[in-house]
Amino acid sequence: MEAAIEIAKEHKSWKRIQSSAPKTVMLTFSKSNLFIPRICLLGLCSFAFASGFAGIGDELGEDASEIQGDDLEWPEAAFPDPGERGHRFLAGEFYKFRAQWGIFGHAGRIEITTDETLQDNVEVFRVNLESASDGFIRKLYKLDLNATTTLDKENWTVLSDKVEGFIRSDAVQTLAEFDYENALMRYEDTRKPQNSKVKRLPYEVTLDYVSSLLELRGWDMGIGDRYQMCVNSRGKFYFVELEVKEREEIKTKFGRRECFRIEPIKVFPKSKTFREGGKMAIWITADDDRIPVRVDLSTSIGTAKMHLEEYTTPEARALAKL
Repeated sequence: MEAAIEIAKEHKSWKRIQSSAPKTVMLTFSKSNLFIPRICLLGLCSFAFASGFAGIGDELGEDASEIQGDDLEWPEAAFPDPGERGHRFLAGEFYKFRAQWGIFGHAGRIEITTDETLQDNVEVFRVNLESASDGFIRKLYKLDLNATTTLDKENWTVLSDKVEGFIRSDAVQTLAEFDYENALMRYEDTRKPQNSKVKRLPYEVTLDYVSSLLELRGWDMGIGDRYQMCVNSRGKFYFVELEVKEREEIKTKFGRRECFRIEPIKVFPKSKTFREGGKMAIWITADDDRIPVRVDLSTSIGTAKMHLEEYTTPEARALAKL
């Protein structure tokens, strides 16, 4: 921040005005010459986004060091039955999103894949996430994270959530394990053990951010329909109620597509990712494919967006063989 101010001070349009208050300095710009301060501001925004689009930064990511007590009064919830929750979780899916922040059209890359594997001789469903900063943002803030979430194929709830990677030169290594029999989550942060904790589960059904997005594909959508879920992130839980707000046509990488726009209308406790009041929106195609094509998230320093660039589903491969 100090370096940015020093650079801007060298520009001729920067005027230094001493106010009447002791040791107080006011800084103003001429209207026609704002490009250097704007670059400084965009630089600050790019730092915030690079640390945030993958769920780590102060603006977008939940803070694992903040305490979330077990004495919260959670809202009553009516989750869909397992058949409805899980019928669109399909092995062999692939989604590649391009992250954008303002003029930075290639700020990051997010790839999601799904498969099935054996865990303790039981078949589980696995959601894999790879996220990385990209382009100009990567020169300022290198970020590489891999996350693997396993789900119980009978009840379609998270069994474990593992995150590994680097933010700049700092290693990240966390593991959340869920014990539904005893209603507990064990969260271990290897690099920051002070953030490790054991928490009581607020509900019998839990998802993470990515699996919650994929689960929406199975929702039988109509304008005004609502959908409830419990999402965990970095050792915390959030009750989220989503509503289908509108059916609209938007521009996508695959042409103009008719989509359902879905927004959070109730979140407890307050979340930095799921934001109420029109500050977050998810667009899912209104056809039989139900493809998530875009996600917008408004923050105090701009809007982060995820645009779908590539995707493959088992249904699409089956159609290609016909």
